[in-house]
Amino acid sequence: MQDNHHDSAVAELGTLMGVMMVTILIALALTLVLLIQAGRVQDETALEASQRQVEGLIWMTGRNLANHVRDYAIWDEAFESILIARDLAWWDGNAGQYVLSTFDLDLTLAVDDDERLFFISTERETRTAPLDHPPISSSLRALLDAERRGDPSDFPERPATFGLFELDGTLYFGAVSRICREDEPSVCAAKPGALMLFAISVEERLVAELDEIMNGVELLRDPAISTTTAHLPLLFADGSDAGVLTWIPPAPGRSMTGSVLPLAVLAFLSIAGLTLFFALRARALARSLSSDERAHRRLLAQYESILETAGDGIFGVDATGRVQFVNPAAAHMLGYPRSELQGKDAHALLFSGQPIAAGQEDADSPLQRALVSGRSEIHDSAYSRRADGGRFPVEYSASPVKEHGQVTGAVVVFRDITKRRESEEEMFYRANYDVITELPNRNLLLERLGQELKLARREGKRVGVLFIDLDDFKAVNDTLGHHAGDLLLRQVAERLTRCLRETDTVARLGGDEFVVLLTHVVDHGATERIADMLICALRHGFQLAGHSVRVGASIGIAHFPDQGDTPEALIDHADAAMYQAKAAGRGMHRSAE
Repeated sequence: MQDNHHDSAVAELGTLMGVMMVTILIALALTLVLLIQAGRVQDETALEASQRQVEGLIWMTGRNLANHVRDYAIWDEAFESILIARDLAWWDGNAGQYVLSTFDLDLTLAVDDDERLFFISTERETRTAPLDHPPISSSLRALLDAERRGDPSDFPERPATFGLFELDGTLYFGAVSRICREDEPSVCAAKPGALMLFAISVEERLVAELDEIMNGVELLRDPAISTTTAHLPLLFADGSDAGVLTWIPPAPGRSMTGSVLPLAVLAFLSIAGLTLFFALRARALARSLSSDERAHRRLLAQYESILETAGDGIFGVDATGRVQFVNPAAAHMLGYPRSELQGKDAHALLFSGQPIAAGQEDADSPLQRALVSGRSEIHDSAYSRRADGGRFPVEYSASPVKEHGQVTGAVVVFRDITKRRESEEEMFYRANYDVITELPNRNLLLERLGQELKLARREGKRVGVLFIDLDDFKAVNDTLGHHAGDLLLRQVAERLTRCLRETDTVARLGGDEFVVLLTHVVDHGATERIADMLICALRHGFQLAGHSVRVGASIGIAHFPDQGDTPEALIDHADAAMYQAKAAGRGMHRSAE
């Protein structure tokens, strides 16, 4: 009878071995499929992000060119020197050779409404006539016509027109603006076709700058789309095909799969080997009439060894949540000797929000839910308390232990995720704050402004928005360099912040533009007094690395609900009012109508 019993045990063990091996192989296959799919999804996400990045960089380059050409085109000296005096020396000293070297441009030109060139400058030379037969392509003519068709009623608030064009066999990316007087923009209506254009070469300048910004990613302009690379179609201003910008996108999924896949296979093979070894050993023990208890003790010893060497914190609790056993990793993370953790209330060691008092139950605790419901629970945003009273973020799972259908305890596995949280906080800061001034950027400004508008609607209060543009900031950058410009921006941010309440918000939109969000505004007069205070604060000199400079500020004012009921509408109205302040003489404020 005893032999039959052992033969039966051996046969059952052989069957169990087969089932376990098949299960392991199935798990290995599923894991490989999931890893490959995860890598593919990760690569697709990286490709989309790379394409969005290239599109955004090209758009930003266009806006920068548009800002530069608008600064020179809306200028009394430009109007007089180009359209009236035809002064070649002025052109080369300003919008010609000087601009080419200052802004790293490849081409500037001025053209009248008959497509005759007054001036055209490249790195090699400056030509002037006007030229009756310039080599103007259909794509360049389309770009010029697009600027001429712009509604004059919103000029110069409307951004300059930018796009791709071809000239003398070279592909350029440029921006074009009407030539107008600075203090009387309507004067440009007398010569509506007179335009100024700033441009850079696509293949020699734009692609090289994109390569540098994208950390050495090699971008190429190809005549057709390639299926093996990331691509971005290019269109001339007249809508015709300009080729395709291609580059090899990052492939983090492929790298991850290549590094993790061998480890996963090795881990599964190791587990399969260990499983086979233990099963064969148990079978040999059964054939030699070893007792079931001895085999059971051996397996328990192996499992205890795994528990002792695990990197994650593991402890078991009884039905009341008291710790019954704990592994070294858990004791090390919590800062307790293992003996002191025995009998402690696990709810006081792992909690979902604020620490709780001893003996109390955390209703949001996955551990408590697992003990009550009998189902495994996971929490990825909990905290743990160390012996010294400090706490750190963890993710943990609680798996209930049952005997005869009743929950008798649970096994808790937790992991310290401090580094992950720090990485997430850093990503949040980069996405919502300006690097130079450490002020909120456009994203965070729009979020806060949206929240304040909801509160103002509910309570029937006013909200004020001040759009601030520094006067003569460009001169500081041109004479002292961008480093001095950055120092000036930081000092401006500090002065603005000191002048306002803690409940108000100062944000930097980019360049020399700032926006102030005023909460709980009493009336328009209060907002205007704050604007006067800010203008006065910015009139005092700034010390920049041994140089004393003075800049002013022009401020546009908009109020909720008078000039808009959305963040975008308020900022746009304040921006328009700021241009009115500049047109009126700078160093003052104007309210949106």
